[in-house]
Amino acid sequence: MNAPDLRVVPDADLSTRMRARFPAAREWTYLNVGSRGIISDAARQAAVELVDGHWLVDVSKEKINPLLVTCKEELARLIHGDPSEVAVTENVSEGLNAVATAIEWQAGDNVVVSADLEHANNVYLWYWVRRFGVEVRAIPPRAGEIDAEALAAAIDGRTRIVTAASVTFTPGFRTDLQTIGKAARAHGSLFLVDGVQSCGILMLDVHDNCIDALATSTSKGLLGLMGLGFLWVRKDWLPRLKPAYVARTGIATTGHYSEIESVDFEFAPAAERFEVGNPNWVGIAAAAKALQEINVAGIERIEAHALALAEKLRHGLEGLGLPVRRPGSARALSHLVTVGERGAGDAYSTSDPVLNAIAAALKEERVRFSIRRGLLRFGFHMYNNDQDVEKVITIARHVVK
Repeated sequence: MNAPDLRVVPDADLSTRMRARFPAAREWTYLNVGSRGIISDAARQAAVELVDGHWLVDVSKEKINPLLVTCKEELARLIHGDPSEVAVTENVSEGLNAVATAIEWQAGDNVVVSADLEHANNVYLWYWVRRFGVEVRAIPPRAGEIDAEALAAAIDGRTRIVTAASVTFTPGFRTDLQTIGKAARAHGSLFLVDGVQSCGILMLDVHDNCIDALATSTSKGLLGLMGLGFLWVRKDWLPRLKPAYVARTGIATTGHYSEIESVDFEFAPAAERFEVGNPNWVGIAAAAKALQEINVAGIERIEAHALALAEKLRHGLEGLGLPVRRPGSARALSHLVTVGERGAGDAYSTSDPVLNAIAAALKEERVRFSIRRGLLRFGFHMYNNDQDVEKVITIARHVVK
C-alpha cells in the first residue's frame, strides 16, 4: 500500500504520519537531531537498493545519476536556490573549506566571524588563512546570540568573507542572517553560512537573507546519512571562485567523464566545479528520498511543528526551576532547546549535579539527547510529538523532587 500523500494530511496528523515512517522515533524518544538525524524507511530502502546494485554489478553512473539530479533539485527547492548552484560534498567542513580555499587571499584582507558561537569546523580554517596575512575579526556574542549588527559593522572594503551559522549548535539560537547578508552585499564581501542546524527543519531562503554560499550536510535535519553534504553558491559568485581541487567532474567538457578533451580547460560554469570525483552514492540515494519527503511535508509545516514542541519543552522545564536558555528576542528561538550554563562543562557532563542527574535518568529511559559545552541539548523535527516533550518533563520532575 502506498504511503499517504503528506500534502493532504492535516497539520494535526503530520507528526503521526511521519513518525510511522521513522522506526528510530518509535524505538527511542529521539531528541538528538542537533547531533545526528534519523532516516525513514524509504531512505533506508533507497540506500539498500543502491548497495544491492553494487553487489550484483547492476548499477552504472548513467543509471544512478538521476538520483544526484533529484538531490540538487530538491535541495535547491528547499532553500529557494537553483539546482545549478548546488554541488555535492562530503560534509559541512568540506563545503566551508571549498569556499575558503577558492579565494585568492591577499595580505591585509580580513574575515569576520563570531568564533565563540561557531562550531570548531567554522573556526579553525579561518585562523589557518592567517598565514596569508589575513586578519580574523572575531566578534563577541551578545546575550548568547551571534551579534548580527556587530558583525555587519565589522565588515569593510577588505572583508573577503563574513561567515555565520544559521542556528548555533549551542545555545541553539537563530542568527539574524539578513542583517549580516545585506552588509556583506553592500561591501562586496562573500556571505558564507553554515546551515546544518537549520536545513530541513527551519525555513531558510538564501536570497531573502542575501546569502552567497551555504554549506550543509545530510546527517542532521536533512534526515540522510553521514558522509554527504551540499554546497550552494550563488550564480554570480561561481566565476569568481577558483577551486583548490581539480577533478574531471568539475571541468567544463562535453564528452565521457573518462576522456581528456583539452589540457587548456575551464572550470564548469555551475557549482559542480567544486565536485571531486565520485560522490557518496549510497548517501545520495538516501538523500534523494529524504529531501523529497521533507519538501512534500512542507518546510513551513515542519518548522511550525518543531518550534511549538520546543517551546512546550522550554515552558515545562522552566516550570521546574531549571535554567533554560532563552535568547534576547523571540525571533532567535529555534527547534533546539538547551539547559544549563554555557561553558560550565563539556560534551560529556555539566557542572550542575542536578542536570547530570537528569541526564542520567533520561539515558536510563531511552531518551536520546546530547550535551554540548555543558548544556543539555534537545532538538525537534517532524517525527516528534507531545509525548516526547512530556516524557522529558516527567523524568526531570522526578529528579528535581
